Amino acid sequence: MRLSIAAPVVLFVAATTVAAPLSNQAALRIMHQRHEGMEAVGKANKMLRREITSDAPDIAAIRSSAARMASLAAKSGKWFPKGTGPEVGKTGAKPEIWQKPSDFAARVRDFQSASRALHQAAVRGRMAEVKASYGRLGGTCKACHDTYRKEMH
Repeated sequence: MRLSIAAPVVLFVAATTVAAPLSNQAALRIMHQRHEGMEAVGKANKMLRREITSDAPDIAAIRSSAARMASLAAKSGKWFPKGTGPEVGKTGAKPEIWQKPSDFAARVRDFQSASRALHQAAVRGRMAEVKASYGRLGGTCKACHDTYRKEMH
């Protein structure tokens, strides 16, 4: 008899825990992680661009930056939980992220997929493939930024 009563209680507690809003401190911590993550994406992108456009690209540097980009992209979907928007603090994230969660999630998946493809191309070391993959990656960044990122001044 105790098991039949305990199971609904456990489910209720789990459901209310998941639905609980973030505290202001937790939201600010996630926003900081998001900012640092996006800064790291920018640094990896800068390194990739420099090497890909070089007359003598360093494939080891490309592989390293592509691996870093793929790792960051894999984490990026967790950087935008509800309650971490402009209503909490300074951010380049537009409210549309939380108003159109399905579309935003699709953009994040595109970024993640393009990052993995670039990393795979870099591992193979085929520069034509790396350049094409890098172009597709840039397209995913632009598509998301055009809709979901405001300029920070």
